[in-house]
Parts: sequence; C-alpha cells; structure tokens
Amino acid sequence: MFIKCLKVGMIETNCYIVCDKVTNSAVIIDPGADASRIVTALEETGCKAKYVLLTHGHADHMLAAHEVLSKTGAKLGVFADELELLNNPDLNVYNAMGLDNFEPFTPDILFHDGDTVTFGGVSMQVIHTPGHTHGSCCYMTQDTLFSGDTLFKESAGRTDLPTGNMQELEESLKRIFSLEGDLQVLPGHGDFTTLDYERKNNPFMGTLI
Repeated sequence: MFIKCLKVGMIETNCYIVCDKVTNSAVIIDPGADASRIVTALEETGCKAKYVLLTHGHADHMLAAHEVLSKTGAKLGVFADELELLNNPDLNVYNAMGLDNFEPFTPDILFHDGDTVTFGGVSMQVIHTPGHTHGSCCYMTQDTLFSGDTLFKESAGRTDLPTGNMQELEESLKRIFSLEGDLQVLPGHGDFTTLDYERKNNPFMGTLI
C-alpha cells in the first residue's frame, strides 16, 4: 500500500491518496480543495480511484469532491449519519466560510459502523467516531488509521460546530485508544503521529482515564 498526502486549501486539509500498487486501485480521502492538483497526483501514481471517502462533511474536507468525482469516475462514500450535515450549507460550515453555490451530494455508498471498504487487495474498516460531527468516521487498515478531525497529534477535534458533541468525542477517543497495536495515525490536519505516541502524550488521555 502506498500513501500520498497533499495539504490542500486555506486550512491545509490533509487529503490522502491511498493506492494498492499491485492492482493500481486507489481511494482518495477528504479532497478538501485543489481538485486539479489531486487528480494530477493520482495520475502520477498510475492508480485509478475507485472511491472518494469522506471522514466527515465539513466544507474544508469536501470542496473538491464534485470535481474529483467527475474527473476520476470514482464513487462517493460517506457515513450514513453524516448525510444531513453533508448537504446543509449551514451545518457543513460552507456558508460560514463565505462560500457560494453549494451543490448537494448524492453519495453512492452510505457506511455504517464496522463496514469494510475494499479496493484491490486493501481493506479498510469503517469506524464511527462521532464528536467533531455526529457522523464523523475513521478508516482503518491493518497498520494505519485515517482519523479525520477526530484525533490529531497531541490534540483532538473541536466540538463547537454544528452536530459536535464533547461527550461523543470522548467516547470516540476511548474507542480509538483501545484499538490493538501501534497504528500509524494520519489526521485531517497537521502532522502524522502514532497511536502509542498519543496514548502517552495526548492531553485528552488524562480526561478519559
């Protein structure tokens, strides 16, 4: 498995291109801006996108999704509980960011907790992690967790935006920290980290014990 990270948009969202180099099948996670750059980076890998996956429905994680979907022919996957937020510009902070001409989404796949996303020889488990938004989720492979805006290096997602909930976030963090092994953690913003590092250094750990 090959992973390429692009920092896109004003808030430097981490957009991930995840490729199975054996079959040249890929997924794109959180295309937050710069669609042409994302598509070019995908083409440079030699892989074809099977899915565009959203960790949640905030504008900074999906502004380029329509164009990327159109240019790649990929299918859109999002957690089922995020559909209302995804398509409401008041809830998905589209309006708050001063953006115009919101175009609603019709996801091809609505995920539920425990579902599996397969592309080529790679399987990702969908983990519902509400808190930052009610329908936030993470995608986990055998050794990597794409944590969206739920878990950051030495921090966690904010809960003061629509559908955010601190109690739900704390429960989601407990669930993440209880996962087996030392996964590489690739968040929606900022630096990469590992699960072991966060268990030892994330200040939220102190509130969860």
